[in-house]
Amino acid sequence: MSTFYVDTSALAKRYLKETGSAWVLSWIEPPFGNIIVVAELASVEMFSLMTRRQREGTLSPANAKTLEADFLLHNQKEYLVVPLESAILVQARALINKHPLRALDAIQLASALQAVALLNERITFVSADNNLLTAASAEGFAVDNPLTHP
Repeated sequence: MSTFYVDTSALAKRYLKETGSAWVLSWIEPPFGNIIVVAELASVEMFSLMTRRQREGTLSPANAKTLEADFLLHNQKEYLVVPLESAILVQARALINKHPLRALDAIQLASALQAVALLNERITFVSADNNLLTAASAEGFAVDNPLTHP
């Protein structure tokens, strides 16, 4: 059993067929016994992604609603969700000063650091964003990118 912190760029691969989806599916589902940690922020980012895909015409409204419902169920029953608290925002600001991160990426990384503090165990940080992975590695995480697992 392993513990994975999964940002939205990687988490989306469970719901949308993309490069790296097969790899994500090989460890994210409950029968594999891994702990999947996500930020509370992921729900907003996931809905934003689904809406953007609808506007682009790559996802039908019906499929988007089904995927959103699946995500909400998984978020409630399968994922360990790190609540977005003031302390995470303070840490995100500090991370922005240390690494060239965008705001939401800094919140993702701060959430992962909070998960380490809460769980007191090694966590693999999974993202499809190389810049975020570089910062996560500098903060002591083992990292992996689903895009390297076509």
